[in-house]
Amino acid sequence: MKTMKGIAIFLILLVAASLPSGCKGDSPQHDAMQLLNEATEAARATGGYRMRGDIEMGMGKGSAPIAMAITAEIQNAPDGMRQHMFVEMGGLEAEAYIVGDTYYQYAPGQGWRKMSLGLYKAQNMNMGLVDADQMELMAEMAADSKVLEESEGRVGVSFHLGKEYFDASMSMYREYVEESGEEVPEDWLRMVEESVTDFSADISIWIDTSSRLIERMEISYSMAGIPQVGEVTSSMRMDLYDYGQDIMVELPAEAAQAEESQLSP
Repeated sequence: MKTMKGIAIFLILLVAASLPSGCKGDSPQHDAMQLLNEATEAARATGGYRMRGDIEMGMGKGSAPIAMAITAEIQNAPDGMRQHMFVEMGGLEAEAYIVGDTYYQYAPGQGWRKMSLGLYKAQNMNMGLVDADQMELMAEMAADSKVLEESEGRVGVSFHLGKEYFDASMSMYREYVEESGEEVPEDWLRMVEESVTDFSADISIWIDTSSRLIERMEISYSMAGIPQVGEVTSSMRMDLYDYGQDIMVELPAEAAQAEESQLSP
């Protein structure tokens, strides 16, 4: 099993937006759910963007919080979304790529490792907001959505996600694994799905009212039942910028020779 620092790195990478019963607090000018859906489409349409921010994570009762900084470049390429990410934690830095349906990570002292994107997300219970599919699922399952604040050129929207969102995410990851043709034991997948007994997230997003592009995200979530850890809590702040810039994400030659990662028990 990975160390707590290793678990933290894997949980965060993939960190790049509805069917609630009602939208409370919407202003006459803006509808929260309409803004979320428009932001999702705007993110899909742009050529790419960059992200930077910080994360604080708790890994079980009594453990000291783990602080991290993350930077990423995202390219919406003709063959699909590509990402290049760095996570810094103290003196440790992890680098990762997503190209097509494969996730690559450089592990200090071990070199490059790879696995299918679906398997990576399933193994590490990734709740990231980076890729458009995940953002679309969030918009579909958002509850208690409301407009937080409005200023000239910008509007803030908040919503809540519950355990049903986690379950839907795991179903989506299963589909990724199946599409990749990867051989994954059914009992392992079931173990991952059943290990999280509770999930809750509160998300705030600030959107440019002209372009409908997301400028900032703030996410707080908790997951209970993580093997060997118990409860994981996280607070993340992320700025998105440089939309439409000439961003090119190319997998380095040494990463293309990466060895397959093994499933964690």
